Amino acid sequence: MRNLKIVKNAYSIMTVCLILVGAILLFWPQMGLDMICKIYGIFLVIYGIAKLSGYFARDLFQLAFQFDLALGIASLIFGFVMIFRTGYAIEFLAGLIGVFMLIDAVFKIQTAIEANRFGIERWWMILVIALIVAIIGVLLLIQPFRATGVITRLIGLNLCLDGILNLYVVQSTVKTIRRDHDWDI
Repeated sequence: MRNLKIVKNAYSIMTVCLILVGAILLFWPQMGLDMICKIYGIFLVIYGIAKLSGYFARDLFQLAFQFDLALGIASLIFGFVMIFRTGYAIEFLAGLIGVFMLIDAVFKIQTAIEANRFGIERWWMILVIALIVAIIGVLLLIQPFRATGVITRLIGLNLCLDGILNLYVVQSTVKTIRRDHDWDI
């Protein structure tokens, strides 16, 4: 149970970092795309490791971390591409992030449905934020706006929302059982 708490806390810290990276892109879109790719690539590698750690943790409901094996591996792959193939990644940055966020949003929609089945009271908040993340993911994928500043801000907004979503999911669905069988969040 202690291991799960450590993973939950590490996951929460990584999610706060995701929100911070998103805020930087949202409020300072003029950063160079090369720098954005490298920063985001490093973040994705660390995030992938955190996702893999979450997947292998012992969670009573298995809701928050149920898709983290696939997302952890995808994060590592995208992260290494963005670090080592930056020129290539810049060209597809918005699309890569859009696809990644769209996949994550779809998984979170499923998590919301499962949370509803478990009787988690605010499951609908997960659903609403996941739908917003999905819509922004689609916008990043089809890129109706060609201005770099707009795309960078959309990326930042999407990262912030996805971070808030991940933080809410992990804080509201990861449960452990104490020795006296009371719920410990």
